[in-house]
Amino acid sequence: MGLSNAALKKRKQAQNKKDGIGDENGRIVNVKAAPKVSLCTVCQTELTITKSNTELTNHSRNKHGKDLEECFPGAGAISQEMKDSVKKKGAKAPAEKGKKKVSAAGSLDLLDSGLSSTKKKTGKR
Repeated sequence: MGLSNAALKKRKQAQNKKDGIGDENGRIVNVKAAPKVSLCTVCQTELTITKSNTELTNHSRNKHGKDLEECFPGAGAISQEMKDSVKKKGAKAPAEKGKKKVSAAGSLDLLDSGLSSTKKKTGKR
């Protein structure tokens, strides 16, 4: 009879504890890297750099009427590095939601296939 996942996890933690790996219970903790932040050169507001930099761009345009690089120098290069690192890992870009590819002929076929403007009668009275 096989072991459950909980039992396997406990055995792995016990082995880690013997080997001196992880914390005092043998658990291995993954630490995330801190998010990259940048200071606005005009108002000294600290904002997080993302792949799309929408928050930084909105801040620089709406608050100061300037370009992204004027308010946050180097933020564009950092976001490009973030995009490139995702591409290297082989991750696929998220698919656009709500958009279906339908050809013009296919949509006409759907309309011609028997859609009517009259309501169907139900058996309820």
